[in-house]
Amino acid sequence: MTEQSVTAGPAVPPLRKNADFIRLWVSSGISRLGTSFTMVAYPLLVLWHTGSATATGLVTFAAALPSFLVQLPAGALVDRVDRRKLMFWCDVISLVTVAGVALAEAADWFWLPGLMLAVFVQAALALIYQLAERATVRHVVAPGQLPAALAQNEARGAAIGLLGQPGSSLLFTVARWLPFAVNAVANGFALILLILLRRSFAPPPSGPRQPLRLDITEGLRWLWQRRYPRLVTVMFAGSNLVFRVLLLAVMVTIHGSGRSPTVVGIVLGVGGVGGVLGALNASWMSRRLSFHRTIVAGFALWTVLVPMALVTRDPLALACILAAISYVSSLFNVIGVVYQMRITPDRLQGRVSGASSFLMSGASALGAVAGGYVIDRFGTTATGLAVGAFVLALTMMAGRPSVRAEAREDPAGRLSD
Repeated sequence: MTEQSVTAGPAVPPLRKNADFIRLWVSSGISRLGTSFTMVAYPLLVLWHTGSATATGLVTFAAALPSFLVQLPAGALVDRVDRRKLMFWCDVISLVTVAGVALAEAADWFWLPGLMLAVFVQAALALIYQLAERATVRHVVAPGQLPAALAQNEARGAAIGLLGQPGSSLLFTVARWLPFAVNAVANGFALILLILLRRSFAPPPSGPRQPLRLDITEGLRWLWQRRYPRLVTVMFAGSNLVFRVLLLAVMVTIHGSGRSPTVVGIVLGVGGVGGVLGALNASWMSRRLSFHRTIVAGFALWTVLVPMALVTRDPLALACILAAISYVSSLFNVIGVVYQMRITPDRLQGRVSGASSFLMSGASALGAVAGGYVIDRFGTTATGLAVGAFVLALTMMAGRPSVRAEAREDPAGRLSD
């Protein structure tokens, strides 16, 4: 895929001097960092209160569910209202939600259904906020600066991923209510910066809109009618399911060995480093392997690594294995998005992207709730063997001659020019 660099005119200030972009960038970064603290803290809170992998899987399921239920209608909402106001109210409601969780935990009051509702609401708000921010960036930078602005957003997301997991675990170790209180403070700062964005970010007026269900079904239908993209979506959805079970099993393993929540954060943080390296290396990898060969190699490596992660008890070894697994996962994320953008007509980019994310998020939600039940009932060793067999099945699916033939006929999956 050839990248084009566009230089802004001399009258356009650089991004570092663009006050509105900086306010938006910092506001969203603070809000997302606070959310990352609590998204890690929710399952830790349940696990340390109950010791149950099933209960922990339920709250993880509640956190993943908005991506499955809210993602498609959220995209339409972002295109129909003022995005700054939408982000503002997302921060307000999130502040109230996490402040309530912090107060309940400080009072030593624990109720699993209430916590599941809180994490569902916060995850849904975070998803809507991110979609709104992505659409708003175009309004605060020059067209030629958009690639650089989006690259800075991506770098910010990677940094938040690295800080969120160990930071949350450290705050949780100090006081279980502290990650939620910090999130509430972060939402407050984000609100102030959003208020300083005085301009309106309402979408331009358009003609009559077709019903939302027609937009949704068109994206799903386009994706499902094409055999190889459909198979790719199924394989990546399977990888999402595996990764969700894996992360839950890692937390259960560390908790069962009597170690502190800080160890959970460190192990997941090292895994995050592997993910960043995978994203940075994706371009180099795509120049040497076709899209399909990368998938086959990645799943083959996972077939070995995933069972190892689920039977390993040493935190250092576990962190290294998780880093390698996260490297492959991040590589999958990058090449999957690039592939989807290359095969999808421009008029269907949003709907097809939403449709594929919808299916993959459903797999993540299923992995969260099913993983907790399987771990509780059969233990991490048996779960590791079962998940390893599942990854082996995905590898064999990717390696089937008919699938390889489909890949060879797909121009978007060939070696980069």
